[in-house]
Amino acid sequence: MITLRANAKINLSLDVLGKRKDGYHELDMVMQSVSLFDTVTVAQAHGIRVSMDVPGVDEQRNTAYTAAKAFCEITGCDGASIAVQKRIPSEAGLGGSSADAAAVLIGLNHLYQTNLSDETLSAIGVKIGADVPFALTGGTVRAGGIGEKLRPFTLGKPLHFVIVKPHAGVSTPQAFAAFKKASPIRMDSVQYALTAGDLSLYHKYADNALGMAALSLSPDIMRAADALKKAGARKAMMSGSGSAMFAVFASARQASEAAARVSGDFEHVGAYACAETGVQIMEDEA
Repeated sequence: MITLRANAKINLSLDVLGKRKDGYHELDMVMQSVSLFDTVTVAQAHGIRVSMDVPGVDEQRNTAYTAAKAFCEITGCDGASIAVQKRIPSEAGLGGSSADAAAVLIGLNHLYQTNLSDETLSAIGVKIGADVPFALTGGTVRAGGIGEKLRPFTLGKPLHFVIVKPHAGVSTPQAFAAFKKASPIRMDSVQYALTAGDLSLYHKYADNALGMAALSLSPDIMRAADALKKAGARKAMMSGSGSAMFAVFASARQASEAAARVSGDFEHVGAYACAETGVQIMEDEA
C-alpha cells in the first residue's frame, strides 16, 4: 500500500490561442503546483475499486478509476483498491481530478514495479485529462498544446497564494464553449516577471482568457474576486476555467493575513505556498 499527496495547481496566467482540428483548444499558460492537496491511498487488488469521502461520486466514473483501468490495460496488472480524501474543490480550475489520476498512475507504477517511464505515464495521462501530464511532474511550468507540452522554469522568488472558491462551480467544456477570443496575453512577459521575481510586472501582464466565459456561467466568481481585493489583494485571478479565484502574495504572512480577512459565504478559503512537485509519496508500505 502507498499513500500519496496529490497537489492542486493554479494557472498563474492562461491564454487560449485557438481551436484545433481535433476539437481541443491550443493553450499557452503558466502552471504552478500549490500546497492544497488530496490524499490518495493505493493498494494492489483484484479488480478496481475506488472510494472517496465526498457524496455522489460514481465508483467507476472518476479519473482515479480511469487512470487505474488504463494502467492495468497497458501493464497487465490485476487491479487496485483506491481511497481518495478530497480537499481540492471540484469544478474549481484547481486540477483536483487530474492530481488524483496522476497519483494513481505513480502509485501503481511503484507498487507493481512496472518501471514505466515518465514519458509513458504522461502519454497515458493525457488521454485521461489535459492537466494530468502536468500533475505528474508539477512545479512551475510553461505549458502549451492542450497542456501536455511542458517547459519547467524557476521562480525568482517563492510565491504565496490565497484561494477562494465560490459554492458554484464551472464546467470546463461549457467554459470553452462560451469562450470568445480577446486580446492576446503577453505570456513571455509573464514568465520573465516570475523568473525575475517582479510581482508588479507579473500583475501587469498576467490574465486568464477564460475569465469572461466563466463569469457568464458563474457570476459568483466576481464576488470571490471582490472579496480578495477587499482583503488586500492587488489583483484577483481565476485559475483554469474557474470558478476558484486566487491572489498572489510575496510572503506567507501576507497570504495568511489576507485569507483571514476574506469575508463572505464561500465553499473554500485558504492560504497556500508553492509546491515543488505534483505528487509526493507520503507513506510506502509496499
